[in-house]
Amino acid sequence: MNEYDGPPRRADAPGPGPDDEGIRRLLDDAVSHIEPHDSLGSIHARTKVSSMKRKQSWFLGAGAAVAAVAATVVAVTVLSGDGTPDPRDPVAGPTSSADADPSTTPSPEESASPDVSTPAMQTVPVYYAGDTSRGVRLYREFHRTEAIGDDPVTAAVNEAVSTEPDDQDYRTSWPAGTAAARVEGAGTPDVLTIDISSAGQIRTRPSGMSQEEAQIAVEQLIYTAQAADQSRKPVQFLLDGGRTDQLLGVPTSEPLSQGDAVDVLAQVWVIDPAEGAEVSAPFTVSGLAAAFEANVVWELRQGDTVVKSDFTTAEECCTMAPYSFEVTAPPGEYTLVVQDTDPSGGEGPAPWQDTKRITIVP
Repeated sequence: MNEYDGPPRRADAPGPGPDDEGIRRLLDDAVSHIEPHDSLGSIHARTKVSSMKRKQSWFLGAGAAVAAVAATVVAVTVLSGDGTPDPRDPVAGPTSSADADPSTTPSPEESASPDVSTPAMQTVPVYYAGDTSRGVRLYREFHRTEAIGDDPVTAAVNEAVSTEPDDQDYRTSWPAGTAAARVEGAGTPDVLTIDISSAGQIRTRPSGMSQEEAQIAVEQLIYTAQAADQSRKPVQFLLDGGRTDQLLGVPTSEPLSQGDAVDVLAQVWVIDPAEGAEVSAPFTVSGLAAAFEANVVWELRQGDTVVKSDFTTAEECCTMAPYSFEVTAPPGEYTLVVQDTDPSGGEGPAPWQDTKRITIVP
């Protein structure tokens, strides 16, 4: 099993040179191709600049990065390196209430007379951990939450550490009572500074938490903060207002850039429908997959019974690419299972998989 074998990457260490890939969805939030490069390295390598050798999954090509979009959000863009709008950034995400859901956008008349008793809302991307055949990896949800000023980063990171995910297969590993606040004006504008606080002890790794789980928990906040900020700025962590050499036992003395997506993110995501969605048949399933020969298979299950099954093809082979298919079934409660195929015939890890519990209504 390909286990995640290194902490988040120091911002000054050699990193990936992404070549972004667009995703044509309601939110044009996408992924970038991660070119082969040095891996995350060991924990102790975090205290110095060093080359890192990346570990690749046995069936993936040059590497891939994953991102998801929500069906209730419209396209947003971020700035590319030359300052022009680029909708393909891997960490872009919706942040405003208008971006989040067109049906909630107020009319000019409503905007002229806002209801001050109603808190402003925004939709933020939130990453969570989930178990896979290759260890703990990150998935992403979009959460509708109360706006914290004009700071989506704080709202998103707080969701990540303190709010249960919608999908029962996901989790956050941060102890109860953990909170986060973005620190404006701390250090350099090219760094996101996040102050973590907790009712318990979070500097060292809690008893019962594996090293892999702790590392993914830190990556969870890096990816969430960058997605909410729509940037790849490295993240400087503080603990209770001061610099800390570690969080959950993971070195954090220096600003950290995101870890290599092929080692951190799950490689099959169902984007739409979301967990717990009610849909009318026929409905369209869409998502992203880094699938061998671009083959994506799916099942619609009721308990252990497979009601329907079929396959589709992603737009590209072996790198995170969009897929979609249509499903028709009688009304009822179902589990939708989407996964890639196993070219090893059972000799390698089990396929990447994502599941969603849905209800088909009349």
